[in-house]
Amino acid sequence: CATELNPQPYSWALWMGCSGAAPHDKCGRVPVSGVNLRVPVTAPRLRASSQSQYGNHLDNFKMLLVVSSMVLLSFYGSSTALGTLDFSLLYDQENNALHCTISKAKGLKPMDHNGLADPYVKLHLLPGASKANKLRTKTLRNTLNPTWNETLTYYGITDEDMIRKTLRISVCDEDKFRHNEFIGETRVPLKKLKPNHTKTFSICLEKQLPVDKTEDKSLEERGRILISLKYSSQKQGLLVGIVRCAHLAAMDANGYSDPYVKTYLKPDVDKKSKHKTAVKKKTLNPEFNEEFCYEIKHGDLAKKTLEVTVWDYDIGKSNDFIGGVVLGIHAKGERLKHWFDCLKNKDKRIERWHTLTNELPGAVLSD
Repeated sequence: CATELNPQPYSWALWMGCSGAAPHDKCGRVPVSGVNLRVPVTAPRLRASSQSQYGNHLDNFKMLLVVSSMVLLSFYGSSTALGTLDFSLLYDQENNALHCTISKAKGLKPMDHNGLADPYVKLHLLPGASKANKLRTKTLRNTLNPTWNETLTYYGITDEDMIRKTLRISVCDEDKFRHNEFIGETRVPLKKLKPNHTKTFSICLEKQLPVDKTEDKSLEERGRILISLKYSSQKQGLLVGIVRCAHLAAMDANGYSDPYVKTYLKPDVDKKSKHKTAVKKKTLNPEFNEEFCYEIKHGDLAKKTLEVTVWDYDIGKSNDFIGGVVLGIHAKGERLKHWFDCLKNKDKRIERWHTLTNELPGAVLSD
């Protein structure tokens, strides 16, 4: 239980509990009360001529003891530990849903004057983090060991998202009179998850990680939209279905929007291809279930681009653009695949989720 160093002309030992190491949790914290530093010093009787030499040894020993204590406290970081978080993730591939169950946290860093905190958890999808893709739990008051057992769900998550997206999970302290304070975070690349299998995590929270500077700030995510495409041989036209939206950006002061969707098949010389859904009041997750028909030869579809935009309806002033997506042969990823699958599968309804962004390359956005 002791480590003996340089026993001559005296012997000493540094004791830390009984195991030779200070007790600590999995995040490296050391409870101060659990550290027992005892330094028995046995010094021989010295002649007068040896007093000066012994004094020098004792001074060196005292300095070594102070430095050792400082190193221990610095190494275990008891004052900077942020706490642990338990959660689980499940990607429901069939329903394009990512379920995030926030279970509990332990040993959170105190943030308030009473030595406690008012913690909540918020989620973001990276890259493209915005208020539209933020989810959060309820706030629990005056605790450093909160238990939420709350499931937050992202809808419209595609296989492409699961390859390139990262889930950022942050624990924060709610403050009624000031800005909410950050406690700690962790990040999980979604490619680590297996479809339809729940993965459980128990992690140590980290300090705030830097934002990737390479991320394109202009392409901010504004929500998700579920679109169906079908080329009908009977109607000799393209059927575009606007099914629903999820996690739309809030454009009104009440924290909601009054969304509607417009579709536009381009190029359109006669400007007759615009269609518009009904307005859904005070919601960020509207269901439309509307379908529009564009009369067009199947062979001409390869030259066309489908522009889908979502707007917030305002009375007495200009409507606000929420976000949009463009499908066509010049698109990329899921947007190109959806269009191509429609072209090669006549009379088959193909439904896909797409991400809405705040900018559409080459589009002139006006209501």
